[in-house]
Amino acid sequence: MADDSRPYRSAVREQRAAETRGRVLEAAARCFVEHGWAGTTMTAIAREAGVSTKTVHDTGTKAFLLLEAFRVRYVGRGGWAAITDDPETAALLEITDPREALAVAVDWLATAHARSADLWFTLRATARFDPQLDAAYAEHLRLKTVTFRETAEWLLRCGVVPAAAVDDEQLDRFASLVAVAMGAETYVQLVHDHGYTDEQYRAWLRRTIPALRP
Repeated sequence: MADDSRPYRSAVREQRAAETRGRVLEAAARCFVEHGWAGTTMTAIAREAGVSTKTVHDTGTKAFLLLEAFRVRYVGRGGWAAITDDPETAALLEITDPREALAVAVDWLATAHARSADLWFTLRATARFDPQLDAAYAEHLRLKTVTFRETAEWLLRCGVVPAAAVDDEQLDRFASLVAVAMGAETYVQLVHDHGYTDEQYRAWLRRTIPALRP
């Protein structure tokens, strides 16, 4: 007689493995934010996650854990390279109504930065002196540039930013402005350094994004 329980057991194992991985990554995020790169050990992450140190090592290297923890906090899921690799995020760029597009962009950014901005700064600072992380970070920045260019095209295409036709050079400059306005660095300056509330930051984005010009 066939063993009908095998697929079920496999699904349960996969679910448990995914839950464990999630605990490890969230524990890593908390440790990196609180203690920085140098102060975070694989043993500390294991203790925070309630798992063995071997489980943490099996999840990935220390550099991978920092980068993947940022990815999870920023988008809500890991495993992506460019943000538009994530199907749910990519679907946002299909919105054509300018009011809806602006509202969605502001909500998405404010939520993502609130979850991940501290971790982003740890990642950025660490990449300067860790060769393994530096290579991954450089590739992440390249893909981030691509994503902001796609975002800039979307803002123009759906009319959030009214503009006539632009050439490639103008689009690249505009994408740079979009990156500054929407980036984690600006979020940290406004919210952490200057005391903006979440709603004040969102209001600033609602004013600033449509005022950008190529």
